[in-house]
Amino acid sequence: MKPVVAVIGGGWAGCAAALTLAEAGVNVTLFEASRTLGGRARAAELDGCQVDNGQHMLLGAYTTTLDLITHLGGNETGNLWRRPLRLDAPPAFRLACPAWPAPFNLLAGFVAARGLRWREKWAALQWARALLAGPLPPSGTTVAMLAGTQPARVNQLLWFPLCIAALNTPPYAACARTFVAVLQGALGGPRTHSDFLLPRRDLSALFPLPAAERIRVLGGTVQTQRRVRAIEAGHASVTLRIGDTAAAFSRVIIAVAPQHLQALTEYVRELDPIRRMVAQYTYLPIATAYLQFDPGFHLPHPLLALTDGPAQYVFDRGASHGQTGLLACVASAATDLPTDWLDRAEAQVRLFAAPGPVLWRRAIVEKQATYGCVPDLPRPPVNTTHPAIFLAGDYTSGPYPATLESATTSGVQSAHALLNSL
Repeated sequence: MKPVVAVIGGGWAGCAAALTLAEAGVNVTLFEASRTLGGRARAAELDGCQVDNGQHMLLGAYTTTLDLITHLGGNETGNLWRRPLRLDAPPAFRLACPAWPAPFNLLAGFVAARGLRWREKWAALQWARALLAGPLPPSGTTVAMLAGTQPARVNQLLWFPLCIAALNTPPYAACARTFVAVLQGALGGPRTHSDFLLPRRDLSALFPLPAAERIRVLGGTVQTQRRVRAIEAGHASVTLRIGDTAAAFSRVIIAVAPQHLQALTEYVRELDPIRRMVAQYTYLPIATAYLQFDPGFHLPHPLLALTDGPAQYVFDRGASHGQTGLLACVASAATDLPTDWLDRAEAQVRLFAAPGPVLWRRAIVEKQATYGCVPDLPRPPVNTTHPAIFLAGDYTSGPYPATLESATTSGVQSAHALLNSL
């Protein structure tokens, strides 16, 4: 009998899993509770303006995500804007790496960096080279501990902002091993792995919606606004409680955020260890301030770093999405946002630019955007002790923190694990 498979959760992990299964000829149904696919990286609407629930950037090292996007879109250029590594925090700092092979691109970038003294440049370069060539830091090490020998200005302008952006966790609490894994992936491989890639489309249109279309073409089913309330697992099948109905499947991939596992799987005793594991997680918000200025205004570069909080980066959506005059200021690890944080984010932009009066501004705050990426955080594999239940999500075992790459990679891995079980 042909297996019937369900994927619960239509975020990037769930869409990657369902797409992989559909491509393999499996009869798959994708369930998403929301009306919009994409999970914590999806399209949103503010007063008729199409934005995202959080601004995202990809690295060239995110090969699984990029392969999936290009597989569905057929053309990276139409979906993503690829640029060589550049960290620009006007007026204090700039690190721009040329399109040279690694590690010469990094060397040239540090030599020409603006805002650092020569001894600070040398210290940062030597430290980076040691991290790229050496083993991962000892267990229990935080990024602040790891960078303790670095000059304070280098940490302030370079390493700590990168840590918050990559791990969404403050340096004093962030896992050094994961931070180094990100640096090694971006800077220790092919030159293109360090590239920044900015979406040119909203996040739902970038991957989840094309994935859903492809799944349907291949005979699968995508159901939005269909919340799975509970899972009941027998020996040979798994029953999903969906509203007032029940449906049986031979295999299930659970692709929801870890904070939703408890309620969804409370009747599955085999998942008790995983529920205890993720009960240790803490969650951190990401806030995005959308500022609409005169359409004639644009930033000197599509992505700039910001100093002195609350936001760490500003994206020019006019350059990337054609939404002229619209800026997105992102505050990661935004646990203590002041009530006037929109005023302060706007003031951060005005430190180096003169955009004129703001026409409108809105904020989107994802209160549990990611789990805290702390040292020694346990992360489960995609296989579970129940032979018919698999996991997908950016919290599953892998080298990277809660990124789109972790999500899509886990989705593909979970699908392959399921296929191997058939």
